[in-house]
Amino acid sequence: MSENRVSKEKLRRECSLEQFEFETTQELEPSCEIIVQQRALETIEFGLNVEQNDYNIFVVTSQGQEKLDFIIEKIKEEAKQEGEPDDWCYLYNFEEQQQPIACNLAAGLGREFKRELKIAINNIEQAISENLFNEEFIKSKSKLENEYQQEIGRLLARLESEAEELGFILEKEKSGFAIIPLLEDGSPMEEEKYHNLSPLEKEMVDRKVKIMQEKINEGLQELTRLAEKYDQKIKELDREIIRQSISSFLQPLLKKYDQYDKLIYYLKNMREDIIDSLEQIKEENEEQIKLFKGSQQESWSTNVKYGVNLLVDNSETGGKPVIFEEEPTYYNLLGKIEYETKGNSLVTHFKKIKAGSLYRANGGYLILEAEEVLANFKSWKLIKQVLKTGKLKMRNLGEEYDKVPLASLEPEEIPVDIKIILIGNHNLYHLLYNYDNNFSQLFKIKAILESEVDWTLENNYKLARYISYQCQENCLRPLNRAAVEKVIEYAGQLTGNQKKLATNFEMISSLLYEADAWANLEDEKLITKEEIDRTLMQQKYRVNQQQERIEEMYHNEKILLQTKGVEVGQINGLSIIDLGDYSFGKPMKITAAVYQGNKGITNIERESKLSGKIHNKGLMILIAYLGEKYAQKSPLSLAASLCFEQLYSGVDGDSASSAELYALLSALSEVPIRQSLAVTGSINQKGMIQPVGGITKKIEGFFRICKLKGLTGEQGVLIPTQNIENLMLANEVVEAVENEQFHVYNISNVEEGLEILTGVEAGSKNEAGEYPEGTINYLVQTKLDVWTN
Repeated sequence: MSENRVSKEKLRRECSLEQFEFETTQELEPSCEIIVQQRALETIEFGLNVEQNDYNIFVVTSQGQEKLDFIIEKIKEEAKQEGEPDDWCYLYNFEEQQQPIACNLAAGLGREFKRELKIAINNIEQAISENLFNEEFIKSKSKLENEYQQEIGRLLARLESEAEELGFILEKEKSGFAIIPLLEDGSPMEEEKYHNLSPLEKEMVDRKVKIMQEKINEGLQELTRLAEKYDQKIKELDREIIRQSISSFLQPLLKKYDQYDKLIYYLKNMREDIIDSLEQIKEENEEQIKLFKGSQQESWSTNVKYGVNLLVDNSETGGKPVIFEEEPTYYNLLGKIEYETKGNSLVTHFKKIKAGSLYRANGGYLILEAEEVLANFKSWKLIKQVLKTGKLKMRNLGEEYDKVPLASLEPEEIPVDIKIILIGNHNLYHLLYNYDNNFSQLFKIKAILESEVDWTLENNYKLARYISYQCQENCLRPLNRAAVEKVIEYAGQLTGNQKKLATNFEMISSLLYEADAWANLEDEKLITKEEIDRTLMQQKYRVNQQQERIEEMYHNEKILLQTKGVEVGQINGLSIIDLGDYSFGKPMKITAAVYQGNKGITNIERESKLSGKIHNKGLMILIAYLGEKYAQKSPLSLAASLCFEQLYSGVDGDSASSAELYALLSALSEVPIRQSLAVTGSINQKGMIQPVGGITKKIEGFFRICKLKGLTGEQGVLIPTQNIENLMLANEVVEAVENEQFHVYNISNVEEGLEILTGVEAGSKNEAGEYPEGTINYLVQTKLDVWTN
């Protein structure tokens, strides 16, 4: 058996940092670069550099803020090497106000244009106000008005002269002119005199009145044309003044942004709208024009039409934008059109359009957590739609379902060039891959950040520098060398593998925070190995109440388990209880009962519906092993039952299949098994022992029970040889092995285990195909042959 014992050196891996010259983490250069796999980094970098819009990236990783921060920082480093994408803004559409115009400008020009346009509008407003009331403009208008009055005067004089020639005088009335005949002495004819005229005289007067009326009508028409002519001249004068005021401030903008057609189109339309707006005000009330002088009530600078909705500003991006959206709701991703209340109505305009992270990340990278995206209504559908169409269309959620559509905006679509990085676990990746046909087409890059990395000197140093970074970043006390070594061992222990380190830096950070708190309570300046040990002990103490209650039941013989002596058909198996935040090993008694019959092997757990599929599979493998081993000459004829004693919560997994087999062979051979030993490991049909999980906790669980009942120096466990590299046993277990109070045996096949458990040779077939007399296989074969015959 001595050759099967695992040496003390293999029971756990200890970390030594003596090759690195430092005493505390203060002497180490801090680094926030966590340990990651080069393959994952290369995959992410490749995905970022593929320009096709269907090469988006899904990063498969476990949860952890440090990993998320690291991914974001790596993408930002890549993004800084590239140029900034365009700014995007919405402008008022003077032809169709419900359809704002989308315009892109080079990065930084959006902010410049918005500022310059505001200054120009203020200057235009002031210039118009000043020019419309300056002395030169007033003189020009007065001159036109004088000319108009002179023209009217000449027209009226002409009409009066023509009336006089016909023997009339004209008298102005509200509705026009009254035509009054003259007597021979030049005095006006009274109405009574007119009625006393002879019919011939009346006819002559009426004929002349008719001629005069026609002349008056022609004069009135000419007067109307004259008024229109001078009104047009006034308007032209106004427009010219306004145009001059506008052009002097808009011309620099038209020249600077001449390559942006939509911007030029907007500026020209704005110029005409300002002119038309001023004319409309004058037409409604000439006095309104005075509001332009010193009044902000009607200020054009506050007019929503004459402004810019700068939707995306990349002036300070410093490369492609990298946006991480923590809450990827529909509105946070796309944006929204806001409304405001006016009276009893909801109104909106183009400046109420608010950009979401899809707009802000346009031309760059958008990072999302897959779980959050899938948890928000319509977010996943929106992302797929944007990636498939390559366009961003602003639309409020649920508008398509409104029975009475709300009058809203229809902003112009914006072309999108975006790379989306989804972060999630393996389950989410497979869920999307298997149940969403679009997923594999849109996310063609899969990068896997493993939960563990190789335990190497290089990674030891990286982890030490990361610990230094955490201490400085969070104002924690520095760690001495021994404390750092202990933290690295803890990272190894989390993996259950002597060759790997865990990349679960959330747990490592928590360890550092709590150790600093204990150091503070003890008024220590450094975090030492003792604080790390105390922290780990306290973390365990906070959650291991159930473990203590179960161990108390072992101690009080409420759960029956022998740790000394020998028994036939009885063995100690090893299992794990997982509570989510804490797991521990729990040994259990496995018994086998055999008798004559053809019923085969009964799995009591399966019959009572406490057995899982994998455990049932392990039992079927056990039966196959018995058949090949002992039923080559005659059918296998036996009846047996296997039971996990005092197990009421169910069992699954095949790690106890070797223990079940040993109990069964002991019962058949009637050779007792040492109860001071416990067994774990699964078997295959050929009797090879296969590795299992949770090996460290299983061994520690049995050790604690042995310690409760008293260590005898004969106790120990049998584990698969392949599991040696998974051992990270507690120091007290290692010390007990070193002092030969406890033993760890490694085995590769059933025969090795039988001999350690029973002290009897297992036996191999000779040339005649028979087992040597007195061996366990011989005793089993003999009993089965007797039962068969």
